[in-house]
Amino acid sequence: MADALTPGATARLLGVSPSTLRSWDRRYGVGPRERSPGGHRRYSPADVARLRELCRLVGEGLSPASAAECVLDPARGGSASAAAAPRVPRQRGAGTGREEARASGEGSGTGGEGAEAPGRGVRSRWRPGGDTLPLGPSGPTLQGIARAAMRMDAELVELLLEEALDERGVVAAWEDLAMPLLYGMGRKWEDTRRYVEVEHLLSWCVSSALRRVAAPAGTDAAGRATVLACGPGQMHSLPMEALAAALRERGVPRRVLGPCTPVAATVRAVRRTGPRAVVLWSHAGDADDVAALRAAVRAAAESAQATAVYTAGPGWRSLGAAPGLAAGHLGSLTDAVRTLAPG
Repeated sequence: MADALTPGATARLLGVSPSTLRSWDRRYGVGPRERSPGGHRRYSPADVARLRELCRLVGEGLSPASAAECVLDPARGGSASAAAAPRVPRQRGAGTGREEARASGEGSGTGGEGAEAPGRGVRSRWRPGGDTLPLGPSGPTLQGIARAAMRMDAELVELLLEEALDERGVVAAWEDLAMPLLYGMGRKWEDTRRYVEVEHLLSWCVSSALRRVAAPAGTDAAGRATVLACGPGQMHSLPMEALAAALRERGVPRRVLGPCTPVAATVRAVRRTGPRAVVLWSHAGDADDVAALRAAVRAAAESAQATAVYTAGPGWRSLGAAPGLAAGHLGSLTDAVRTLAPG
């Protein structure tokens, strides 16, 4: 019993509420096998492992009842999982989170609340306690990633993101999944001043999944590239990573300079590579971003080959007429890909 956990400690470990643990125990029989000398529930490592698997299956789209059946009878877990949540391949770009929400009948933030539990005649009222993200109407994939993130199940978050990137493509996965998740995480922090650790984990998982997007076979990496840089004080670089992944997916050469790019580094990159285009990202907007833009425009004008300089990010809205120095502003990932990778 030395390594057994209390219900509260187990709930915190898994990212669910204690009432959810009680519900799973009462309804589905997935609960602690041990009691303390005083008769209190205690979760052994084996109990926690079963609950982790139940959380994983629910995160992948199974109802709690079906997931519990798989956990309690591992011999039939594979077939039960396949029967309960068949995976239907989608074409890239097909099926957004909004379409999934309409097709599945899910409401906002319920994770399938109210769905009939197969074979039990009861209605599942499972929801992950207060550890939810304010996502609004959303489909099972988005809800599954959100639940996994709140449990800090990085492996499942990356797996679901990679599957979405492969099935939908970078633009749809970013705009329908990653952006709502990151926005919901920001709202969660504003409401609670908690879960900074989840925000960091989620950002890392999104970044990791984006960097694993592969280029098409036979891509010519030696062509003129597009340089992607952030302003000197801009730490928020995930949108640039999404753009880099979308360009890589389309076989467009790119050079990513990352967050907080010094002005001199941007200028040297333009002079050394003679890029087709330069994109400067500003999230917050400050005078250093304007200096970087002016320097990039001058360096592009000195190039022997035509180089277009674009701005991107919400920070430019607060910088007056400065963005007018650029060839244009890229207002979204869709807009950026249409401009930088036409056809």
